[in-house]
Amino acid sequence: MLRKIILLVFILIALLIVAVVTAALLIDPDDYREQLAARASEQLGREVRLEGPMELTFFPWLALDIRDVTVDNQSEFEQAPSLASIERASASVRVLPLLRGEIEIGTVTIGQADLNVVTGRDGSSNLDGLFAGSETAPDSNEPTDLSQIRTGGVQFRNVVLNLIDLAADSRTELHLDSLSLDSFAAGADLPLSLDGRLVEGGEAVVTLALDGTVRVAADLAQVALSDWSLRYTLLAAGAEGEAEGSLVVEPLADPLRIELTSFANRVEMGELNAELSAEQAITATIGEVVRASLPAARLTLNGQALNLDGEATVGERIGGRLNVTGERLDLTTLVPEGGQGSGDAGDDADGGPAQDFSALDMFDLDFSLELGELVMAEGARLTDVTARSRLSGGELTLDPLSARLFGGQFEGSARVDFTQQPPEVVLSPNLSGVRVAELASLFTSQSPVDGQGEFTMDVRFSGFSPEQMLASLAGNGNFAIADGVLQGVDLRALIEQELTTDNLGNIARTFGGETRFRTLDGGLTIEDGVVELPDLNLAAAGYAATGQGRIDLGANRVDYVLALDLGEELTQQLPRALRRATNGRIPLGISGELTAPTVSVDLAALAEGAVREELGRRLLEALDDDDEGESEEESAETQEEGEPAQEGAEPDEGERRREAGRNLLRGLLEKQEKDEEPEEDPEVDESQEETESDPPPAGGV
Repeated sequence: MLRKIILLVFILIALLIVAVVTAALLIDPDDYREQLAARASEQLGREVRLEGPMELTFFPWLALDIRDVTVDNQSEFEQAPSLASIERASASVRVLPLLRGEIEIGTVTIGQADLNVVTGRDGSSNLDGLFAGSETAPDSNEPTDLSQIRTGGVQFRNVVLNLIDLAADSRTELHLDSLSLDSFAAGADLPLSLDGRLVEGGEAVVTLALDGTVRVAADLAQVALSDWSLRYTLLAAGAEGEAEGSLVVEPLADPLRIELTSFANRVEMGELNAELSAEQAITATIGEVVRASLPAARLTLNGQALNLDGEATVGERIGGRLNVTGERLDLTTLVPEGGQGSGDAGDDADGGPAQDFSALDMFDLDFSLELGELVMAEGARLTDVTARSRLSGGELTLDPLSARLFGGQFEGSARVDFTQQPPEVVLSPNLSGVRVAELASLFTSQSPVDGQGEFTMDVRFSGFSPEQMLASLAGNGNFAIADGVLQGVDLRALIEQELTTDNLGNIARTFGGETRFRTLDGGLTIEDGVVELPDLNLAAAGYAATGQGRIDLGANRVDYVLALDLGEELTQQLPRALRRATNGRIPLGISGELTAPTVSVDLAALAEGAVREELGRRLLEALDDDDEGESEEESAETQEEGEPAQEGAEPDEGERRREAGRNLLRGLLEKQEKDEEPEEDPEVDESQEETESDPPPAGGV
């Protein structure tokens, strides 16, 4: 199509020059209007109509000015706009050389013109069959010859190329506000200057200004544009840029081929500065789909350099394969402060417009990633990164992703959804050996726990600022932390200073400090920055704790309910009454500020446990006494009757009732023991201490 458009322009220029020479020889151009139109129609294979006045001026230039030229379509496109409509065209020749039999062409000007390239619903085009009657038709075996076309310069003013697709009901307009080409001659270097706009839906989406030097081969096999510079504005994206380089176009190749050398492109879009430079030639073919090869290039994003190589296709979307390597990529620097708000989809927190990432929707890229450091969000720094990545539909996915993170190893996946406002980040990591305080620093400046952790999690948050991340943090998972510290409360101080008295009701104060532990594990769920811990298990030197808790990172508060299980040594330090009532198991409530919560003893839970314990003990003792009394009576009766007790004798009704009662009590006590999971049998210690007699046999309730 491009080849036909170029030929159309050149033949129109040639016909205009022929018309000037003919008019100079015949004096009155209007007398030969029909002959000129017929000749043009024969060359183009389309009906050409010269409907406006034709004016001729003399000395020192003989100039012909033609108005209202129309080039019609073939019959199947009768309802479509004309192939070409030119409001004014002019050309001139010098008079004195013409008298000597020489032709010296001056400036050729075409102004207020429309070229309409129409694609029908069946895929046909109004360019099909163009130049069918011309000796220079592109489909003939004869090569194109532009060697006879020479002008003093070519100027286009307000020329519009309309690309109309009837099937898609779309119209794209390329406006050439001005185009100047000096002293045209095939094979010569011609300075070129162009200003234009790309318009869609009646709105300009791109403006551009191009300067360079053109060389056109006489057979049109090659068009070279060297040392060109392009300044452009992408109005929809608010981007401004400039590019430079040299290119060679092969219009007669099928598909059309382009080679781009010394290419560099710089663009600014808000606070994003990007630069792409090609270290080797970029080659592309242009057919229904544009295909490009990028053997070696360098992309710089806000000062961060990445090396690229790969292939790309450009159609309705930009796709391809890309290999990316670099020292560092910080995604947070690519999002301007105005895009970090947490307001509505169209506004940031300050009421201004949110960052628009809609341009990313046009990409469909697969790429491999090797980076020394990748910053996903503020504080989330991954090192030694290797990943298979995909950018499609405005979503950046890294899966699988392997990296070093917070002193440990990250294995898993990550996704950044730029279609959300603000962008949503989803992490599905398996973390091993990470420093927990550094992981927590993503969301809060005061971590409630530290240590070496193992995590299996699915976490999501929105935005790249700590405020946005914390407010939207959600997920679930499991964790196990070894050799760590619980900040804000010193459980050892609680045990040694307060649990040595009987007055537990007075314990309700801040202890501060920290609790060192051997292991801390459990599950967790996160919603809106609140961490729920439903099954905490803590093991420390000499004691343990189980229970549940909540950490509100946004409000900087904690709320735990723990059952503190003292070991044998610490239990013996308790007062006798407290030891008897608790068996070393103390229910605690811990709530308040994250780093300085208030610790209190849950007296209600403690009383409930003590009552159950005492009731069970007394019932056991009563049943054991009853069993011993009945055994003595039965033995005496047997001796009086002179009959030995028989094994397997059927128990009487009273014995069955007592056995049922023992089984019921045993079940209740076993349920209590299972719920509380004591480290030692309290009955053994208490019976030894209180009665200094042998404890009841295990299971002998």
